[in-house]
Amino acid sequence: MNTDHTRLRLLDCLDDAASGIALFDPDDRLRYANDYMRASYGIAPAAYPSWADMMRNCFHARVGLLIQTDDIEGWLREIGQRRRQTTLRCFESDMVDGRWMRVTETLHENGWLLNVITDISTLKAQESLLQQARDHAVQLAITDPLTGLFNRRHVFEQLGALFQQARSLRYPLTLAAIDLDHFKQINDNHGHSVGDQVLTHFARKLEARRRPQDLVGRIGGEEFLMALPNTTVQGTRQVLTRLRQDLSDSRPVPDHPQLRLSFSSGLAQIKAQDTDASALYQRADRALYGAKNAGRARDLDDDAPTTSAKQR
Repeated sequence: MNTDHTRLRLLDCLDDAASGIALFDPDDRLRYANDYMRASYGIAPAAYPSWADMMRNCFHARVGLLIQTDDIEGWLREIGQRRRQTTLRCFESDMVDGRWMRVTETLHENGWLLNVITDISTLKAQESLLQQARDHAVQLAITDPLTGLFNRRHVFEQLGALFQQARSLRYPLTLAAIDLDHFKQINDNHGHSVGDQVLTHFARKLEARRRPQDLVGRIGGEEFLMALPNTTVQGTRQVLTRLRQDLSDSRPVPDHPQLRLSFSSGLAQIKAQDTDASALYQRADRALYGAKNAGRARDLDDDAPTTSAKQR
């Protein structure tokens, strides 16, 4: 076998390869780069710059590697601290032209560094689509499809975390279990389409009153839950009063301007005897029954006296 001929054939293949290939000497100066590498990084055919000068050219000519900095020399010092530190290093780089490259650096014992780049733009695009699909699936799993609020399962999962945090940091946490008044009559008199409009309208108003740290969700047909960290029962009453005013000033269904909304709520603030979030919710739910039993359209603290009859 003619070794020299084989080497020449290998060089020809490397020159025409669909990946970028470069070889740097122990002083980090380019000694070989195939056509793909030179085209990708804007290296002139007869040029053999140092790695640092290659990067400076990328920065100033805005070719090749996308370097987002106002201080190229500082960038070079920072990146240079990671270069040539391991025998094998793999990472991804985005390019000025929008492509993504997977970069593999292989450092040999004699100090020579082999650099191979491969275009993974298609894989990145597919990865992005998969991530979007995953995010969409997760969103569907935690969201009520009608109102866009969190669904029951996610609300109670998050409520458990809020409960433990409030217990650990010793700040108040108040729940408001909310039920729309006479919702069945709205469905019976106007149809389920109008009922859906009522639910979505109320959800928007409720969400508008939610602070970033609050938890809001739809936990049943016309039942909603609001959890307010670092808020007492008195503070929660103020929020619900403003919510009632929002509903009073609005028309939930434009085609039925006479239609008005009201709601009842049961309030419960975390106590030492509450063993978990479920116990806190049960107290809020009992208070909700009491509010509806007392005539609806009101807020009732779980410590307030209630009658024994229960109605929806």
